[in-house]
Amino acid sequence: MATPLSEPWPEHPLLAETYDVECADGRWDLDFYLDLAASLGAGSILDIGCGTGVFAVDAAARGLRAVGVDPAAAVLDVARARPGGDTVEWLHGGLDLVPPDSIDLAVMMGHVAQYFVTDDEWGELLARAGRCLAPGGHLSFETRNPAIDWPGRWVRANTERTRPHPRGGTFTSWTETESVAGPDDSYTITHRGNTVLPDGRHLQVLEHLRFRDPDEIRASLETAGFTVETVWGDWDRSPFDPAESLELIVLARA
Repeated sequence: MATPLSEPWPEHPLLAETYDVECADGRWDLDFYLDLAASLGAGSILDIGCGTGVFAVDAAARGLRAVGVDPAAAVLDVARARPGGDTVEWLHGGLDLVPPDSIDLAVMMGHVAQYFVTDDEWGELLARAGRCLAPGGHLSFETRNPAIDWPGRWVRANTERTRPHPRGGTFTSWTETESVAGPDDSYTITHRGNTVLPDGRHLQVLEHLRFRDPDEIRASLETAGFTVETVWGDWDRSPFDPAESLELIVLARA
């Protein structure tokens, strides 16, 4: 029998410890943002919603002053404990903990931007991120293209995977779409994440993700005082194709 969880997955230690294994299939996003920091000549980087800290630790290893901020204590425990975790400044909470004008490049990876569902939440996030950046600093993030049929993709037959568990044995996870609300170009998907642990426990978490189109994203950034410099459609820096690109990757300057 499945156990529905009341807290988001980053707050649950059993799900936080399986996250890195689930994301181990590729690191194209990590390398993209590390290369972006180098191309911009950034000396400091802020990982907003840093999760288990893989990216921030890699950034510190490249000589950047790395700051990771996340509201979830469980994932920060994993981040602090990983090799190199002592090279990063970890902040438990929100962007109000980051000194103003102190960061060259802020990033939101892992589709963190989509967790800010309401327009008020999103606008406040962008405003706070702007205050963290030094003059001329940059914000970069990715969000999924709403023109793609994500509800049709997020079904158990497409998403179920079995992987080795960090503590031994295997675990199985999958995602199922519950509902879609809103117009075609700006909607919210509610989906249920399932994880079956090696001992048979079946954990379920309900998540809400917002999908915004390029015009909406550009307008929200401009309202927050940013100038959009580039919009890519994939991790190879190819141009964004409104009909075909899976990702919408943004670089904006404060």
